[in-house]
Amino acid sequence: MVNIIILLVILGYSAWVLVRFLRKSRQGACAGCSSSKSCPGCAVSTVNKGHAKMKKSV
Repeated sequence: MVNIIILLVILGYSAWVLVRFLRKSRQGACAGCSSSKSCPGCAVSTVNKGHAKMKKSV
């Protein structure tokens, strides 16, 4: 009986993590990041996107 409960807890947690990952991946790399405002990687990608837009408009 205890084995079944442990198995259900593990499967439930795995499903929850998978659903959370899929929801965040749909938002994009930086939108899904919990620290998107302070993340150095996200800040660099935002600058590069703005720089690319400026090049196209010139």
